[in-house]
Amino acid sequence: MSPSQQLPVRRRATSLWSALGRGCRFAVWYVKEVVGENDYEHYLKHLQRHHPDARPVPRKAFERDKVQRLETNPKSRCC
Repeated sequence: MSPSQQLPVRRRATSLWSALGRGCRFAVWYVKEVVGENDYEHYLKHLQRHHPDARPVPRKAFERDKVQRLETNPKSRCC
């Protein structure tokens, strides 16, 4: 097989790995959004965009407040 014939196979393999990587990154992002792992990052972006002078709450305090808020005011949950 000549080098020119191998090139399309390599491109397809690279394209396949690239698509698989994008799919995995999307799946990880989706799970983090559903579970709420990205809430603190969203909070920081919001704070920076809308309240640039405010100091952010530390992550530990943010998570503690979030859990307390969810326990006192439950939404639809599985359990």
